[in-house]
Amino acid sequence: MGWVIISSKQLEAAVHRMRLRLAEHIGGQKFMTVVDAGCGPGGFTVCVARLVGESGKVLAIDISNEYLKEFNKNVNKSGVKKHVRFIQADVANLKGVILDNAADMVVSYRFLEELKHPEDLPKIIEELKRILKQGGKMSIIELSTKTENEAERIYVRLHRDIGGDHFFDESEIAYYMKRAGLTNIQVETLKPNIWFSPDVAKENLWEEFREQILAELGPSIDKHGMKYPPLILVSGYKQA
Repeated sequence: MGWVIISSKQLEAAVHRMRLRLAEHIGGQKFMTVVDAGCGPGGFTVCVARLVGESGKVLAIDISNEYLKEFNKNVNKSGVKKHVRFIQADVANLKGVILDNAADMVVSYRFLEELKHPEDLPKIIEELKRILKQGGKMSIIELSTKTENEAERIYVRLHRDIGGDHFFDESEIAYYMKRAGLTNIQVETLKPNIWFSPDVAKENLWEEFREQILAELGPSIDKHGMKYPPLILVSGYKQA
């Protein structure tokens, strides 16, 4: 099973380390301009910003400012505020917001699952390609539903069946990347080893769904805890 996380502080640190490894894996480097699509509270943004350094910049985009207070807290705490800019905009339509060929890399971390209109996926990929420089890389990271044990299935059920999240298959993401003209498309499966003890799992439930979650998943959480499921990483390049 590996190390079981027994406190929310340990969980936060473990998820941050995972995100930083992901940012390193996809190739974040100094001097880059990176667009983080669907940044939310900025957990992945700060990891990318640490890698590009003050010589680079990160444009963090979200359709809502719902998480802006938490976003600002995260970038301030991480010391990356000077080279991070938050932009409130719809990733499916960034015309007039971000110029063509503006970014060395475009990334998203668990953004697609939050889409209110999953049918926008083709437009999102086309738009991210437009703002990408020739030779630039697009990397999309999402949860996989190809779980390996009950602890992982609980996590997916929490987000899909109760939270209403939508999970795309990696083949669908790869298809639309190819249709948009991206090349050298690669699909990887990455396995975080982050286990939640039952107490930590329950402590980190969404308040608005707490009663429903405990009613539907409580006994399973008590028995199995939760585990961060595999992640899919789909990457492609804009032709030079």
